[in-house]
Amino acid sequence: MAFEGKSLFSHDQEKKIMYLQNEVNSIPPLNPLPRIEERSVSIRDYVDLLIEGRKTILLALVSVLLVATVYLMLAPRTYKADALLRIDKNKALLAAPLRSEANQAPSEAESPRAQREVEILRSRSVLGKVVENLNLTVEASPRYFPVIGETLARKHDAHDGLASPWWGFGRWAWGGEKLKVDTFTVPDRYLGKEFTLIALEAGRFQLLGPKDEPLAEGPVGESVTADIGESAPVAVKIAELEARPGTHFKLTRKTSLEAIETLQKAFSVKEVSKDTDILSVELKGKDPEQLAKSVNDIAAIYVNATVNWESAEAGQKLAFLESQLPIVKDRLEKAEQGLSVYRQKHGAVDISAEAEILLKQAAEMETLGIQLKQKYDEQSQRLESAHPDMQATNAQIKRVNSKLSKLEKRIRDLPRTQQSVVSLSRDVQVNTELYTSLLNSAQEQRIAAAGSLGNSRIVDFAVTPEKPYWPRPGMLLAIAGLLGLTGGSAMVFLRHSLQRHDNYPALLEYQVGLPLYAAIPHSKKQQRLARLIDQGKTREPGILASQDPQDISVESLRGLRTTLEATLASNESKVIMVSSPAPGMGKSFVSTNLAALLASIKKRVLIIDADMRNGRLHDAFSVDRQPGLSDLLAGRATLGEVIVSLPEVGVDFIPKGSTVLNPAELLVIGNLEETIEQLKSFYNHVVIDSPPILGATDPAILGKYADATFLVVKEGRYTAQELEVSFKRFQQVGIKPNGFIINNMKEGSSYSPYYGYAYGSQIDTEEKSLSAKIPGYQAVEDWFKRNEEPEVLSSLAMDDEQV
Repeated sequence: MAFEGKSLFSHDQEKKIMYLQNEVNSIPPLNPLPRIEERSVSIRDYVDLLIEGRKTILLALVSVLLVATVYLMLAPRTYKADALLRIDKNKALLAAPLRSEANQAPSEAESPRAQREVEILRSRSVLGKVVENLNLTVEASPRYFPVIGETLARKHDAHDGLASPWWGFGRWAWGGEKLKVDTFTVPDRYLGKEFTLIALEAGRFQLLGPKDEPLAEGPVGESVTADIGESAPVAVKIAELEARPGTHFKLTRKTSLEAIETLQKAFSVKEVSKDTDILSVELKGKDPEQLAKSVNDIAAIYVNATVNWESAEAGQKLAFLESQLPIVKDRLEKAEQGLSVYRQKHGAVDISAEAEILLKQAAEMETLGIQLKQKYDEQSQRLESAHPDMQATNAQIKRVNSKLSKLEKRIRDLPRTQQSVVSLSRDVQVNTELYTSLLNSAQEQRIAAAGSLGNSRIVDFAVTPEKPYWPRPGMLLAIAGLLGLTGGSAMVFLRHSLQRHDNYPALLEYQVGLPLYAAIPHSKKQQRLARLIDQGKTREPGILASQDPQDISVESLRGLRTTLEATLASNESKVIMVSSPAPGMGKSFVSTNLAALLASIKKRVLIIDADMRNGRLHDAFSVDRQPGLSDLLAGRATLGEVIVSLPEVGVDFIPKGSTVLNPAELLVIGNLEETIEQLKSFYNHVVIDSPPILGATDPAILGKYADATFLVVKEGRYTAQELEVSFKRFQQVGIKPNGFIINNMKEGSSYSPYYGYAYGSQIDTEEKSLSAKIPGYQAVEDWFKRNEEPEVLSSLAMDDEQV
């Protein structure tokens, strides 16, 4: 029977409750305990944390490796074909007949740089010819079954012919299919759109449009056209088709620019090592044979282009030289004729030594000036006037003209006859040398134009790759393993950082001022028992100490029992209250199993479920919850009626009773003190399972009648602040907790005790406490009805001990 909505107390009782509450609030707060510095985290702590979270790390590792394995199976294979090119950096591409012997700067043609050649190789002028030669504007591929079709087709051996379709899906390609398109043209509006080609019987095919509308049908090897209402029809010519009838293929025509850009993305050129002038040309794609052809075509087109460029340059220079030869020849003939006429008219004229020297120098300067002018004219056809080479040549011309003017001035100081002879002889000499030089240069340019080899050589041609470049199983699995370990470790550290706990019990002892009495490891058996109790699948007492006495958690509780027996005097440990800062800490687990272990050493033990709101000890012991403590305090049941005998566990039990909304008031006015005194006179130990101290005031009231009080906290569910506040709550009402207990310590924790020793001795399951030998608790009930004085209980207890 529940007490809801109606006050259970008289006016005088309510005054008594208010007085007790005011008395509790009047107690001054205690001074805060001194803090200490937290110790630094060591490498061992991190290692222990990783060991503790090894299941999480292993799960992450297996998950990532599984994803990587699936990717390795389903990812399309990418192949790489490469070739090597050599750039002749120091090769003189063209003979330089018009160079200055004093200072000749190397031209661009004489010293090609690798970076310049890289950009030329990637240019549209080179790749455009490759696209045109290999018909790369047309993409044709089979339609594979979604997700796994391409993988299955790849595993099929092409030498075995065409693969049989799976599950009757004949429209998909399953391996061994071949399609080679000779030509495929579409109107501009259909560029980039996907057409469908279906293989038919007897070497025929059908072409479908982007909307799967039939366009044309014809045989392999012949051109087939279809009028689709555009300015130009769709034309297709299939060179080779091997497929089962009904197999579908994808057919797409791209623009030349799109095909070039696609090729540029898959194409890479780099210098093998610095200053070697060896270029590596690489191309990646799905078709190994097509890759090798494309790379070789790129290399050949580039080399031929350099040869053509050099031949064109040599031809251009030859044409310029041939245009200058008649002019120079005419000037030479005129100079010779003028000198001959002068000598016939004036006869022989002696030339002094000075005049000969001036003649020689003037002839050299004039010859050099003419050559520089010719060079300037030739450069002006290729370069702008602001180019450094043009400016350098112009500066040389000015210097030569300056020297020539000085020589002419000295010549004018000679006698008139000698002046004329020197001038005419100089013209003949200059034109003779110039004409001879032009003849030699022209002949050299003819040879250069006819035998030009270019500045590039193909060192290694591309071969058809046998193994895929990507994916690489070894590297991918190694990366996946590293990512799995890293991700799993990160999850462990993240979970640890988000948990509400303080890791070091010794630090808690200093911070809170409470000693640590026990650290109870995690028990898998208790986890299963709790699950069965929650699901209502067991009617046996779910007490771990009875179900599995050798469990590691039970062994830790035995240590707690021994500590209690050693540190607490027998007359001071009659009533033991177990509480916690918050729900879910495991106080009920500790109280029930501690009671069972105390009973196993022939102690009369009573356990009380004092959580009259949410108590569930009756489920753990598989008994009814009422009548119980609330009924006893309310006067609806006697002490003998609420005590339940549990021979399987060896303890007596008082359940919580009927649910009430005001358990604190019931504890104050319900003669709790007298009831506790009666129980202490009969039982060796009374274990009280109280509500959490931070959620209710009940433990503060119950603690006044307890001889020992313990706080239970669960690893990962508490902080030092919560434990300290709980301690202060008890201190405010004059209760000093004896210590705290850490429950559910995970295996591998850096501060958990080592409970790895399980003894194989047989346990006498029939051994029970003395209270279990009583044939029933009806005698106790009758006795409480007959006797009201505690002295009688004491005498009965003494008689029972003698028995």
